[in-house]
Amino acid sequence: MAENNKETLQEAEALIDKYITYLKIEKGYSQNTFAAYYKDLNFFLNYLQKENENFLSVAPLSVQNFLSSLSALNLSAKTRARFYSSIKGFYKFLYRNSEINEFPFKDIEYPFVRRKLPEFLTKDEINKMLDVKFQNNFEGLRNKAFIELLYASGLRISEIASVKLDNFNFEMNFVKVVGKGSKERIIPFNISAAKYIKEYLKERGKIERGAGNYLFVTKKSKPLTRQGLWKIIKKMALKSGLDKNITPHTIRHTFATHLLEGGADLRSIQQMLGHSNISTTEIYTHTDMTHLKEQHQKYHPRNTDAAEENTKNCNETKKK
Repeated sequence: MAENNKETLQEAEALIDKYITYLKIEKGYSQNTFAAYYKDLNFFLNYLQKENENFLSVAPLSVQNFLSSLSALNLSAKTRARFYSSIKGFYKFLYRNSEINEFPFKDIEYPFVRRKLPEFLTKDEINKMLDVKFQNNFEGLRNKAFIELLYASGLRISEIASVKLDNFNFEMNFVKVVGKGSKERIIPFNISAAKYIKEYLKERGKIERGAGNYLFVTKKSKPLTRQGLWKIIKKMALKSGLDKNITPHTIRHTFATHLLEGGADLRSIQQMLGHSNISTTEIYTHTDMTHLKEQHQKYHPRNTDAAEENTKNCNETKKK
């Protein structure tokens, strides 16, 4: 019996490895994504072992019980939703490859995830970061070019870490990147970003390009990691005096929000951000509504008249 359990476990692990390879090669998922899926599936496999369930013939009720048990672990709704996606995707893969006869997710609903409004910076706040004084040396020019490009393009931090010199067209001010799912897209950037990237490239040219030819590198020509780029943002936020938790995604949200406020259409923003679904981009409309309300209160004549009347009444009260 123990030998059979061992064989079943080995079979399950082999199929999980096969699925992860499929996500890597055919789906082009990022390392972070398939690493999270691998962790989720092994967690689910351990659960099935404790429940004496066979993963190849798992009942829908067992899957539902597992998903329900995640709530007791105080996991966020987003994490529970990821468990749902990783396990469902795995069983869909098994079903399509005739490894199982029944698909156990037929009647299991997707867990609801409440979308949080994205954190973003005002135009004054982002300008404070962009106006931080930098040293006219390799690191100073690199950091300035990085923050300018980040705000000018809305790139993900993983995309900007992997961008190479050959990806740029400075005649048209476009950069080509490969995003989630190995999808390629071309994104414009502004004259300001182009200016600082070119200044940085003069210093960049004094060191060896290295095998990867990455844009943002260390003095030893090693590509800057996402963590290294994150530290640059933290450093510049601190220097700017902004009392906020600013992340690379904050700048990305700022880019999208400011485009929308300026009149850009959602489809164009979706394309620049690399969202596969327009519903992901639509979250910025909620942020824009906040901006619209502020503008309405500030500039509508009835609001202005009411404010002036209120000020007048206050002054008269003080005189009495």
